[in-house]
Amino acid sequence: MLDLWKLAISVTTNARSNHMQTIPQQGHTSSNQIVNFEPPNPPSRDELIRLVRSFPYWYQRIYLGRGVYTLDSTALHEMVWQQFASMVPNGFQGASVLDVGTNAGHFCIQAKLLGAGEVTGIESTSGESKEIFLKQAEACRAIWNLDIHYTALDAHNVHQLSRSFDLIFFAGILYHLRHPFWVLEQLADMCNDAILVETEVISPRHENALYVRQGPMGEAKVTKCRSGFMKFIEHNELNGDPTNWWVPDVECVLGMLRTVGFKHFSEPRFLTETRMMVVATKRAQSLLKLR
Repeated sequence: MLDLWKLAISVTTNARSNHMQTIPQQGHTSSNQIVNFEPPNPPSRDELIRLVRSFPYWYQRIYLGRGVYTLDSTALHEMVWQQFASMVPNGFQGASVLDVGTNAGHFCIQAKLLGAGEVTGIESTSGESKEIFLKQAEACRAIWNLDIHYTALDAHNVHQLSRSFDLIFFAGILYHLRHPFWVLEQLADMCNDAILVETEVISPRHENALYVRQGPMGEAKVTKCRSGFMKFIEHNELNGDPTNWWVPDVECVLGMLRTVGFKHFSEPRFLTETRMMVVATKRAQSLLKLR
């Protein structure tokens, strides 16, 4: 299992050196990196390129074999995975996994390659994504010949899965939700061990402060608060995207996770000035190594 894990880590960061041709737009080959782990019996290189180009866009960069990726350049989710993979030194050891907002299935594929047991990915089919992401996920899953179950389900209704999972991926989703705390409550009820949360956050490089009443009954007074708040996005102020609703600060994210039942935390890791990931577990003896 450990050898497989080491090989799998390289899938999203390397490409074959013997496929040097530059492919315009999507279906790119990186010429300065080497892949030492390939999908079993992938389609031909030309077929893979046609598959990539058959979709109007991709958000996730996934290796499809024969030097072909779904995107030209490294994407944020690969940075998230690289950080997370260091916390799983011995692989997933058969743990069950839920990926909320699976997109094209990058986290599901990686988890399965690292020895996860049952793996489920959910994705909403409303709005921009429609059914594109799930079609992409199924195509990538088929190429890798992995047993992964994908289903169309909005994160707000995740309780409808009616089961629990050992590990939950919740990356790039929180700030897209109208009711993020409600979703975190559901996920906490479903989570046996740990959750990975990655989200847009308020920049910690500046002094942020709110003045609100705090204190015991009868003694509450307006107090300066430097953390523990969340900015509401009313329209499309963030990236011109009307599906962005909330931007929390780091302490707000940690506070929500503590409130729903998570007790042990990794150090928050910043991928950019305003993108943060943290892993939280319910128990001290976790599959994951937080520090």
